[in-house]
Amino acid sequence: MFQSFIIDKDDHLLVKVEGDLDVYSEEKFRDFIEENLRDIDKDLTIDLEKLDYLDSTGLGQFMKIYKLVNEKGHKTTITNPKENIYKLFKITDLTEVFNME
Repeated sequence: MFQSFIIDKDDHLLVKVEGDLDVYSEEKFRDFIEENLRDIDKDLTIDLEKLDYLDSTGLGQFMKIYKLVNEKGHKTTITNPKENIYKLFKITDLTEVFNME
């Protein structure tokens, strides 16, 4: 089951993503982005520690987030990706786009 939630830290926003982000959960995540990140005013950290699976539709949503945050002059950092998810970012060269930790 897919879940995402946001925590407002002092110097950044933290988004936690859990479960499988794929074609079946993409609409739920897209709605989450629209509701929570449209007017972002600080840097964003996305914690993928509990994300088990990511496909190309989910990856597209991360690009949407990147564009929203970047347009506002802020940075997006992705933390704690599992090996299979890190590989997807690596083979698509998105490790060059996002700050990866």
